[in-house]
Amino acid sequence: MWLRWLVDGVMDSERRPLRPIGASVDEVNDRTGRMLAVFTRRPGVRLFGPVPAGAGQTPIPYAISKGPLVVLVDAVAWPAGTYSTTPDGNILCDGVYIGQSVRQLVGAVHRLRRTMPRGCLVEAVIVVHPSLPAAPTLPAAGPAELSWLPPADLPAHLRHRLSVAAYCQSDINAVTLSLSPVTPGS
Repeated sequence: MWLRWLVDGVMDSERRPLRPIGASVDEVNDRTGRMLAVFTRRPGVRLFGPVPAGAGQTPIPYAISKGPLVVLVDAVAWPAGTYSTTPDGNILCDGVYIGQSVRQLVGAVHRLRRTMPRGCLVEAVIVVHPSLPAAPTLPAAGPAELSWLPPADLPAHLRHRLSVAAYCQSDINAVTLSLSPVTPGS
C-alpha cells in the first residue's frame, strides 16, 4: 500500500465518527489515496494528510488543494442500504442509526474556514466504497459543505472543483494548512 504511511495516524477504531463496514480503514484509505494521487500530477494541486480535525479527534485522511480551494476527503465502505443524515449529523441506514456521524468532518470544515485567509474555500467529500456487490444509496441531502460520492464519481467531482479553483486569486499553501504536502510514491 504505497500511500499507507501517509495516513498512519488514521486508525481502525470504533471511536472514529466515520467507519468502514466490511473493509478496514487501511483498505478504504488506500483505494481513495490512489484516486487522489492522480491529481497531484496537475499543476498547483497538492495532497495533504492526515489532516488534524481538532483536539482529541481522529484525523481526516486527506485534503487536496489548488489555489484557494481545500477539499477534506474521508472514505468509508458500506453495504447496500439507503443512507441519510439527521439534522444533527447522525447517519442512518434504512432509517436506523448506525453509530456514525458527519459532525466531526463538518466541524473541521467550519474550523478551517474560520482560520483560512479570506477568499479561501473549504468543503468536504465522503467517498463511499461499496462493501458488497450492491452499491449503497447515498444521502440525497445533508450539510451544504459536504458531498457524498461513490468512488466512480470522485474524479469528475474533483476535476470540476479544482478547475473552478483555478479562476480564484488566492492560494493555499502548506504553511496555511500547517501540514506537509505529500509526494505520492516517495
